[in-house]
Amino acid sequence: MLRLQDNKPPPAPSRRVVRIAFWGVDPITLAEAVQNHCEAQEGWCERLAMHAHLPRADFASLADAQASKAWNDWLAHALQSSGKPHLSLLVPAGDAAQQVHELRLRSALSQAGIGFQVLYGASLRDRVLNAANAIALCARAELPSAENACFTLVDTTQPLHPRMRAWNCDKCSDPDCEHRLFTSLVAG
Repeated sequence: MLRLQDNKPPPAPSRRVVRIAFWGVDPITLAEAVQNHCEAQEGWCERLAMHAHLPRADFASLADAQASKAWNDWLAHALQSSGKPHLSLLVPAGDAAQQVHELRLRSALSQAGIGFQVLYGASLRDRVLNAANAIALCARAELPSAENACFTLVDTTQPLHPRMRAWNCDKCSDPDCEHRLFTSLVAG
C-alpha cells in the first residue's frame, strides 16, 4: 500500500478529512496523477487523505478458493490500516490477464460493503478529471459547507466535434450547400 500523503504534514485535528482509496491491479500511476492534480487545486490537499492499495503479486498464482480468501484478507488489512474510505475509486484493468484480478477485487469490495466508482476515460487526463469530479462531489457531501467551498467540478463534457448550425433549407436544392453539409457530416 502506498500512502500518497506521507510527505505532507497531517491535517489540523479540528478539520474533517475525506478519505479517498484507489483500488486496482495497478492504481499507483493514476493515484499519483490525481494527487498532483489535487495539489494544484487550492485548499484540496489539506482536506484529503489518499491511499493507493496495491494487491500482492502472488495473488496470480493462487487457486480460485485460495484467491477469494486472500483478496478478502488483503482488503480487511487495507481497510484496517487506512480506515473505511469515504470514496473508493477503482482503476480498471488494462489487459485480459489483469481482468480476473479486477473481478476478484470487485467481488471482495462488494462483500465488504464498500461501494466504488470505476475511473474510465480515453486518456490519463480524462481519468484524472473524472476522479477530481468524484472527489469534489464526495467532499461537498462529507465536509461542512464552511470547509467544502474550494471543491469545484471540472467540466469534462466538451464535445469531440462542435455542433453544426441548424439548417432551414428543406426545399433549397443548392448543390454547393448540400455538398458542404454532407462533407462535414462524413468527416465528423
